[in-house]
Amino acid sequence: MSAEIVAILRKVEYLACLDDATLDELRASARALTYRRGERIVSELESGADVFVVTKGEAEVFVEPRAGERQVLGKLAPGGAFGEMASLTGELRSASVSATGDVELLVIGDAEFDALRARRPEVAVALVKMLGRRLAGAERAIDALLDPSEAPRDVAAVAAKVVAGGANVQRGSISRAWRELVVNRRRDLPFLTLAGFVVTLAAIRATVHVAFRADFMAREILRGAYLTGFTLLGVSALTALLTFRPPLRRAVALAYGVGCALIFNELGVTLAFDIFFKDIHTADPNVTFDIERLYRRTEPIRAIAIGLVVLIQVAYLRRFYRRAWFVIRTRLRKLVG
Repeated sequence: MSAEIVAILRKVEYLACLDDATLDELRASARALTYRRGERIVSELESGADVFVVTKGEAEVFVEPRAGERQVLGKLAPGGAFGEMASLTGELRSASVSATGDVELLVIGDAEFDALRARRPEVAVALVKMLGRRLAGAERAIDALLDPSEAPRDVAAVAAKVVAGGANVQRGSISRAWRELVVNRRRDLPFLTLAGFVVTLAAIRATVHVAFRADFMAREILRGAYLTGFTLLGVSALTALLTFRPPLRRAVALAYGVGCALIFNELGVTLAFDIFFKDIHTADPNVTFDIERLYRRTEPIRAIAIGLVVLIQVAYLRRFYRRAWFVIRTRLRKLVG
């Protein structure tokens, strides 16, 4: 089996110059991964520097310049590799790769690939030559796009080979990261619900705090928030059953999160009951009823709830936040440099 893998590694252009012993060492240090049909292996604009070699099955390379569009750049059979440019440049990945069937790959770690280039300079030379050919191909593609005599069908075919995805594509865009890692993976609805919950809970907490300090309609604000929360929950639950349009479903998810936060702000039946009735008696008739003190006694619970929801949301979308931070950090470096 190792001999078969070594033979496959030799098909990789920049590894073909290596002897069998070095290729076998590379095979032994690499990780073997398996992906099922339709699974995404890497995503466009994703951070990462590992190099992948297909050893069994077939994968598809594509870009998504706009929502709902998919431009296939090519297929990868056994011996096909990807990820070497991200390893060289440290930039975000320029295309997405997904499995068209059951695919087996060898993953060469970034550190291992760096050590290989340092130990065997001929690998680096082969990579430079390959990069030069790709740049020349990109220039020809741009020339074809600018040539008015080029047939539209041919221009589209050539343009698909430009990994950046065309003139309308903004590389390193956080909005593209949002579409790629959140919307396309159907994680936008939970995100909006959780974000709506956190932002609303913090906002209503600040509003009530100001109302108490200014002695201005604190009870009415709490009552209105409570009723609004139940109204939003009811409307969002009903609307969710009647609509399938993505923009409206996002609004429903946001409304649901806001409604939950407004209800949670009252923290149970006790406070909700107290804000609707003015003639409330305490156990000790000499003790004045203080709705602000009743509200403040549950502040730690609100803080814990906000912290937990933020942690859940960050863990759920960690890949998006990691890429967004990478984009922001890269832009800051360019501005400073």
